[in-house]
Amino acid sequence: MTSSTRSPRTATARRARIAALIATHAVGSQEELGQLLADEGINVTQATLSRDLVAIGATKEAGDDGHQHYALNEVAAGDTSIPSAGAEANLARISNELIVRAEAAGNIAVVHTPPGAAQFFAGHLDRSAALGIVGSVAGDDTVIVVMQTPQSALALCTTLLRMADQRRTS
Repeated sequence: MTSSTRSPRTATARRARIAALIATHAVGSQEELGQLLADEGINVTQATLSRDLVAIGATKEAGDDGHQHYALNEVAAGDTSIPSAGAEANLARISNELIVRAEAAGNIAVVHTPPGAAQFFAGHLDRSAALGIVGSVAGDDTVIVVMQTPQSALALCTTLLRMADQRRTS
């Protein structure tokens, strides 16, 4: 089974990794992107890679050197602190796919994701204004979310886990 035929959680984590690679490398072709992923142990078919690029809003544009490379559209690459329409619905959808575990520690919520998905998930959290998040910091598979109070950190964890469970059982 290749990573392209696994669960939606794997697809979302893979797409987050693709977005990170595009943001940090001047990727000029799907073949080059596929090789970067393969170097990390993520094997995908060209068709899956093409669908993933469309799903994350990647487009080709000319770089400063005049060569074409992939870039993320303004929505995907924009300021994650600005709430976007449908942010809560998107958060509910990806919570099912990405939350491995969530727990509160004081006014901090710690959310664990599959490897490569934390920054993608943190962006969705930051765009979700209704949750009262002060800010977040993401690593590879962990998001640290700062809340106003210990109660709000616990409420966030409860909400995220409820979102994930509701989507899993429906």
